[in-house]
Amino acid sequence: MKKMLLLTLFSLLLLLTGCTLGLRQAPKAVRQAFDSRFPGASHVEWEKVLSTYKAEFYHDGHEKEAQFDKDGAWKRTKTELTFLDIPTPVMKAAQDYCNWEIDDILLFEQADGVPAYYQVEYDREHSDREKQLLLFPDGSIFTGI
Repeated sequence: MKKMLLLTLFSLLLLLTGCTLGLRQAPKAVRQAFDSRFPGASHVEWEKVLSTYKAEFYHDGHEKEAQFDKDGAWKRTKTELTFLDIPTPVMKAAQDYCNWEIDDILLFEQADGVPAYYQVEYDREHSDREKQLLLFPDGSIFTGI
């Protein structure tokens, strides 16, 4: 009976985590596309998410995530930034938006025709509330497609 219960619990755990799969490496086409796009990347960790391969890594002094399809076509990249890394119009718009503390700044680049944009995340001191602001490089607010 214990074995059956343990087997059931293990099966349930696999089912719940089945959407992502940790990998040592991605397929050759994906690795080649990654190496071409991010030469010199370090601490690369691969994960299969549904039909895409996601790499988490360091490149050019930044922590990044990139996604590729199974054939190696690049889909998107997310880069963690600091104030020193963002254009002045983005910095000004982010500071003018609200008086909350800026927690994170992310740069999103995508292959599907959406222009690059910045996501600024705000935290309010002594509160669980958060805000996000999406900005284009010229400081204008990104309202979606």
